[in-house]
Formats: sequence, structure tokens, C-alpha cells
Amino acid sequence: MRRFLGHRLCVCLVGSLIMVAQARASETVDEASGESSSIRVQLKAKDQMVLSSQLSGRIKTLAWREGQTFKKGQLLVNFDCAIYRAKLNYALAAETAAQKKKAIAQRLDNLQSISVMEVSQAESDLIMAKAERQIGDVMVKRCAIKAPFSGRVSERLVEQGEFVSEGEPLLDIYDNRAYVVELIVPSNWVRRIKVGDAFKVKLDETAQEYPAKVTRLGAVIDPLSQSFSVFGQITSKEQNHLLPGMSGSALFAHQVGASP
Repeated sequence: MRRFLGHRLCVCLVGSLIMVAQARASETVDEASGESSSIRVQLKAKDQMVLSSQLSGRIKTLAWREGQTFKKGQLLVNFDCAIYRAKLNYALAAETAAQKKKAIAQRLDNLQSISVMEVSQAESDLIMAKAERQIGDVMVKRCAIKAPFSGRVSERLVEQGEFVSEGEPLLDIYDNRAYVVELIVPSNWVRRIKVGDAFKVKLDETAQEYPAKVTRLGAVIDPLSQSFSVFGQITSKEQNHLLPGMSGSALFAHQVGASP
């Protein structure tokens, strides 16, 4: 009885997968028809990232909130780095002292008034002092996080004045000037679609059409749904009003990618 029920369950699952694949394929029309093919798409920002803290410390300045826009190079997060700057000043002083010590050791060596070991020790002290100063430089630079590109804040994950640990997420940001789309197309499109093909994207939220082009193709075909991924980019100049997560349809001519 259990074997029989298991067999029926397997048949039902396979049947459901086939129905899903057929439903996806039915979104397009036959190549021989004179109509256009429509595929569902979702909009994504071309560049999106979560900015994380590169040190442990208290957030001194964090004025940006969800929805606000910024320019490349603008200060997004600033940490209270008094202790790191003090450590850098200490390292700078130690480096200066090590340089003087080495210079004296070299003069004494020229007069043959110092051992080779002492000269070597002076050189090693200077190398270590420079390394400490370089570490201090890096840590102080990490006190300020600047925008890697022009864009928009999608989520603020911490508050000003909070103490955060190294690696803790701070801001989720994205580039609001360039958007990409991902679509799933039937596997038989693999012979007639290519990089550079033009198509249109009609978004449900704006009820407008936007020009786009294919930028790359998926590397594998899903054997269950008999489909593969296609990636495109919106080519319209004005994209500031668009938002990640918007969805719609990609409209292709029925001869897309075909040889003339």
C-alpha cells in the first residue's frame, strides 16, 4: 500500500513539474506565428551592495536614511576614531625615532664604532616602525566610509551613536542609474537569441515600455522546466524613477536572434 501511494505521489509531482514547464512555455508563441513573445521579468539594480564596518567602534555620523540619494565619493558613515588617530600619531613618532636611530647607527658603522648586529637591529626597528605606521594609516582611513558610486539608500541597518563590531552591516545601497532584468525563456530560444538582441520591457508599476538589450545568456538549461536564464539591461537614459523589484514583461519580436 505504501509503495502504491509513493508511486502515485511521484507521478503527481512529475505531472506538476510538466504543467509548470508547459505554463512557462505557453507565455511565448510559436516561432511560425507573426506575434510577439512575452516573458515575465523582474527589475534589479546593476550595482547593489551592503556596506559593512571595517573596524570596531562607535558611529559618529550617519545621516543617510532609506530613499535618500547620494553622489560618488560622498561621506556615508563616519566613526569616532580618536583612539585610532592617537595610535597613528604614536606610530609616526616611533617611525621618526627609528629613522634617527638607524642614521646614527650608519654613521657609527662608518667609523667602525658599532657592531654589525647593532646596525642590523636598527634597520629591523625601522622596518617594524614603518609597518606599524602603515597599519595606523589603514585604520584611520577605515574611519570614514565614502560612496563607491552614485545611488540610493535602500535600507539603514544601524543608528548613529551605536557601537558596532568589525564586519557588521551598516547600509544597503544601490546604483539607481542602471538597471538589469533577468528572465526565464524556453530552451528552444537558445538557437535564436544572442547577446546584443534588442527588446522592450513593459513594467506593471509604471505602465511604460523601456528599451533594453540582451547582455548575457545563462550557462545551463533546466532539464525539468526546459528553460534557461537570459540577462538584459535597460538602455533608457532616464532610469532614476525606477525601483528594484519592479516587474513586468519583456517583449521580443518572434524572429528574435534569428539569422536574416
